Amino acid sequence: MRTSHPSRLSVASVPLPTATVLHYLSLGMIIIVGGVLRLTMLRQQSLWFDEIDVVVRAQRPLDEVLRTFVAAGENGPLYNILLALWVRLVGVSEIAVRFPSAVAGILSIPLIYALARRTVGPTTGLFAAGLLAISPYHIWYSQEAKMYTLVVLLALLSSLALAEALGRNSRLLWAAYAIATTLMFYTHVATVLVFVAQTLYVVVTRRSWAGRERGWLVAAAVLTLPYVPVALWAMRVVGGGVSTWHGNIGLWDAVRTLGVKMAVNRADAAIEVGGALLYAGFAVVGVIVLARRQGAPRWWLLIASLAVVPIAGLYLVSLRQSVFSDRYAIVALPAYLLLVSAGVASLVRGRVSWPLGALAIFLLLAFAWGPIRDINRSEATQKEDWRSGYADIARRAEPGDAMIVHPGYLITTYEYFQQREPRLSDYPVAVIPSFAVKWLDEPLMVSMLREQLAGATRVWLVQSPDRVPLADPDQILKGWLAAHGQPLYTYEVNGVSITLFELDEPL
Repeated sequence: MRTSHPSRLSVASVPLPTATVLHYLSLGMIIIVGGVLRLTMLRQQSLWFDEIDVVVRAQRPLDEVLRTFVAAGENGPLYNILLALWVRLVGVSEIAVRFPSAVAGILSIPLIYALARRTVGPTTGLFAAGLLAISPYHIWYSQEAKMYTLVVLLALLSSLALAEALGRNSRLLWAAYAIATTLMFYTHVATVLVFVAQTLYVVVTRRSWAGRERGWLVAAAVLTLPYVPVALWAMRVVGGGVSTWHGNIGLWDAVRTLGVKMAVNRADAAIEVGGALLYAGFAVVGVIVLARRQGAPRWWLLIASLAVVPIAGLYLVSLRQSVFSDRYAIVALPAYLLLVSAGVASLVRGRVSWPLGALAIFLLLAFAWGPIRDINRSEATQKEDWRSGYADIARRAEPGDAMIVHPGYLITTYEYFQQREPRLSDYPVAVIPSFAVKWLDEPLMVSMLREQLAGATRVWLVQSPDRVPLADPDQILKGWLAAHGQPLYTYEVNGVSITLFELDEPL
């Protein structure tokens, strides 16, 4: 007669503790909330110039898109090719081109949880996932056809693979780390600062990783060759060999800007200051708590490095060449939220301090909801509204009309919306470069207009008010049109100016 032994029961038959079930149910709800906030209202805002530019270039022949992997000045060649393949399948509507960014944003939520669980604990991981899910800054870029949420996703994957490889010293994990980091490099040039942060951590804590040195060195060597094309261009930027449009920024302004962005992104002054101070305060508490609680391998140093090094690196490079942008520093967002979460979790776990923890959670939710409601989910225009501008021209233009797009690099906005508004293709378009180039003057501009718009008497001038001061500070183009005709109609929306001129005689 056979008897069963309790010790031989399968693990699957053992019920999970209620706390564990609630923990993972909470994580699931956080992911769902994050998904809803990213996948809804994708079409609400018009594509702005940066989005349009990358979408139009993604429609170029594939061999041309592939050349961006070795082209100087291409910040996101991997994103370019992925988007090129995607638009060939689903088209170029706002929802279609923004959907990959939304998905990358959603996938980052369980990844930040996994990284936090591996390094600082599951409770902190749950709070970090929650903060990323409701981050107005991350939601904003999750609804933009750019590479920034893919950057965050790959940076998280790289750091998680590094932590697992250091912990288990598996060849497969070291290979995963090398692959994830290489993909990260080719998503944005600024991600090299994530690798710098990881390297600093490994070097400082090397005594904790006896026997891992070879795996790390091999992985770092494998990363070197793929990064060479990116590194050569980055060296040209730092050396001043590549012009940039970013203005100079002081240290305090950089810290203040990123403090606001990583907390609330954009809001009224009171919410920006309050949110930045609240997040910064909890981040400091988080560093102190983790540093006191953790022994070897001191994972808190990895998290702190990932939060500080990308920001410091961007600022230091900007002292040589202006490249500072809050978008480039988004790779520091997950680590920053991990530190904030550690500070909040320390209060929630305390027998005496848990009411303060509950208050902290309420405040974090309140500071996030305001910007989400008023900016991310607003029905008012928040981005450059090229959609409304070109729709107005398509509705009002008459046979024989012509258009001028200025500065000339904005022609991709016409190329995109000409697909959405077929009537626009009925009107010839002139492209006038920026007057910042040394060779363009008024006589040459007039010659270009006559060559491109011969015979036109009504001209629609399409401009970006934010870019005209740099492209045409003396208003040469608009001044010439006004001197040789009269404005009949003006239409202005966020970031876009449309003026119809009737000329005294045909061009």
